[in-house]
Amino acid sequence: MIANKEKITPGQLMVLIIQTQFGVGVLFLPSTVEAKALNDAWLAVILGGVVAAALLLVIWALARRFPGMFFFEYLPLLTGKPLGKIINVAYSVMFIAECGLILAQFADVVRDWIFSSTPTWMILGLILAISVYMAVENLRFITRFLVLTFILIFVLILIALYAYREAEWLYALPIGKTGFLNILEGSALSMNSFYGFEILLFAFPFVQGSSKSVLKAGMYANLFSTVVYAFLVFTCVLVFTPLELKLIPQPILYMVKALSFTVFERADLYFLAIWTVVVLTTIMAYLYMAAKSVSSLFGKSRHAGTVPFVAALIWVLAVYPHDQDMIDWMQRIVAALTTLTLVVLPSLLLGISYIRKIERKEQVQKG
Repeated sequence: MIANKEKITPGQLMVLIIQTQFGVGVLFLPSTVEAKALNDAWLAVILGGVVAAALLLVIWALARRFPGMFFFEYLPLLTGKPLGKIINVAYSVMFIAECGLILAQFADVVRDWIFSSTPTWMILGLILAISVYMAVENLRFITRFLVLTFILIFVLILIALYAYREAEWLYALPIGKTGFLNILEGSALSMNSFYGFEILLFAFPFVQGSSKSVLKAGMYANLFSTVVYAFLVFTCVLVFTPLELKLIPQPILYMVKALSFTVFERADLYFLAIWTVVVLTTIMAYLYMAAKSVSSLFGKSRHAGTVPFVAALIWVLAVYPHDQDMIDWMQRIVAALTTLTLVVLPSLLLGISYIRKIERKEQVQKG
């Protein structure tokens, strides 16, 4: 039974999902999607948001059948203990790999734009130390910090809005000329930026209110992320030519760097300072999920003792010498893992729960 002091409101859940979705990938999203969808990249992002909403709906439909239980507690009821352990391992590896990839990409951006001479291991060590301090706490404690920093996302939006002084609206025309297949491929490339909604697997039993309120909070969160991502990508499409977007790895930073304000210069440094806090919240959330997964794998009810060990493993994964080819390889591995754990398995498990008519209330009666 979850104590009331550990519960969160649907509004807090919405912020939790948004902050988990927003990460380092937003800087690479415009050029990544534009490579396939060209000037229709913003349409591809919207389509990616629709797909993410459908996947979130599947996770919600699965979680609502087992109220009061988080994912790894009811997983054995659906698959049996041996297969449940294997699936638990898959999720643990996915969360650790995803967090390691986020940190590796974060390290590259920080090294290239701010601390070119500071050792990577030190920067990532400081980031993980802060994340460990937060991740050992319960979900309500973590969520309160994420709510506190949520306003920073709006500051990033305001800075990006200033770029419309240099916008060329003709770059977005004609709309739809890329073709549906290219837009579809672009939406697939955008999905990595939408992942984060899976925290609902852990947060569902902690949310006060009905399951419908949980669904509304999740959908509003995904809608917010979709709108902001589409806005940022659309802004980059208007500011940069197609050729420039192909050559610039982090177009949002280059766009912000070119802005000149009366009061201060180098807006990109202010943007990066705020963005670092936003990325930190994402790392906290993934570290929490990774620690909960590993703790469940070893039959531990509390995750606090597991957090430092998981963080050390993520640190090693992130500081291991890498180049762009290795980052691309890590992205392919993470893409395969997320497809398995966030697309295939939730759909299969939901189908099993309906076919076998397994839900918590029946399990309680049998006990």
